[in-house]
Amino acid sequence: MKKTSIMHLFTAAKNASPFDVNMAFDAGYEKIISYTDVTLSEIVALTQDAIFSRSPSGLKQQALFFGGRDIQVALEMQKQARSAMFTPFECHTFSDPSGAFTTAAAMLAKVDHHLKKQGGALGNETIAIFGASGTVGSTAALIAAKQGAQVWMVAHSSMESMQSYVDKLSANHGVRVQVVDGSTEAAKINVLNQATVALCATPAGVRVLSLNQFAGSERLKVVADVNAVPPSGIEGVDTFSDGSLIAGSQVVGFGALAIGQLKYVTQNKLLEQMLQSTSPMHIDYHQAYEYACAHVG
Repeated sequence: MKKTSIMHLFTAAKNASPFDVNMAFDAGYEKIISYTDVTLSEIVALTQDAIFSRSPSGLKQQALFFGGRDIQVALEMQKQARSAMFTPFECHTFSDPSGAFTTAAAMLAKVDHHLKKQGGALGNETIAIFGASGTVGSTAALIAAKQGAQVWMVAHSSMESMQSYVDKLSANHGVRVQVVDGSTEAAKINVLNQATVALCATPAGVRVLSLNQFAGSERLKVVADVNAVPPSGIEGVDTFSDGSLIAGSQVVGFGALAIGQLKYVTQNKLLEQMLQSTSPMHIDYHQAYEYACAHVG
């Protein structure tokens, strides 16, 4: 008899994300159970409860999902869960805190696809990230750095606090990224005059970049914004922008809904793949980016 498919959703946050619950249902999971305020020290015991209560065939229809709002916590939870498994007691795992892994993957896949059409590649670019300490911005930095790009984390206020954050990010993930000043109009213009790609992952409804800050740049090629709440984070980029030229500039833009469509497909299909796979799958931002790149259009 076919076992019921189950998604166990773990988060250190107060609430589980309704977005993640909806995505799991739409991908075909029949039961989704959320566990909130979970600490890292509880993950091994929770994982073993989940795997020892099902047969190996049942575990093929079971997944552990790690959400929350901290990418390092989610990744460490996933690591702890995997350490508690052994053959044949293994099930799928998927980390995507605040949807950051699949969102950043989709954003960079869009940018890379455009660059390749122009004979370039993401790894050859200088990428400035605004909203760099957030979940999406941080994940974008990791993906871009691992592709070989020069990554600039733009500090909106304190260079010291951003540097402290970047030092931890670099140490945890083995990447090299640089902090640059973006606290004033002149500082933003300076960054945009030197960067070739600018990514905006700042809080919703906040305009961060204006046209006059980047229209005169001779180096900037592409901007991308994941903010779907008006006003857009980047002037001239609406939510439907999908590689169109921004009026008054030589820069193309990607908006939140164009990115979001690929993000949705990426998360949905990876969830479906776990249900269909006969061997355990373990998904984080690496696999999300690979999938997004393979299916961008």
